[in-house]
Amino acid sequence: MKPLQIILAVIFSLLLGISNLVAQSSVEKLNLTKEQKQLLKSQKELIKKNREAFKATLSPSQLAILKNQALTKLERQQALKKSLTLPQKKLVAQNNKSVKLVKSKFRGTLTKSQKSELRKRFKNKDSKKRLKKNIRKRIQNNRRR
Repeated sequence: MKPLQIILAVIFSLLLGISNLVAQSSVEKLNLTKEQKQLLKSQKELIKKNREAFKATLSPSQLAILKNQALTKLERQQALKKSLTLPQKKLVAQNNKSVKLVKSKFRGTLTKSQKSELRKRFKNKDSKKRLKKNIRKRIQNNRRR
């Protein structure tokens, strides 16, 4: 069951276009106010609630797609996306909208120094992600050959 949860987390973040804003240690370095910490906490709870609601709508065939170890993660994600029903797509869109609303509310409370600190962190994360993505593409291309 553990790999299924990991795969669902990856798929959900892909579908919602969300990423972790900050790690626990990052939150301390930002000197967040109680209100900001509460907004982050509510955002995490909302994401968990949305994930559970999405999991509950998955059919046995969709769960089989997620459990299929013969497919790569990317192939499983693409297959799941294709198999989503209209209500599931609406649920994902609604979840995405609610998460964006909470994120924008949080961003509105940030000071200039907090924003600049977050920008620095995201630049570092983005460059690492691009590097990882390029490595994955090379590995997949080598597998196909």
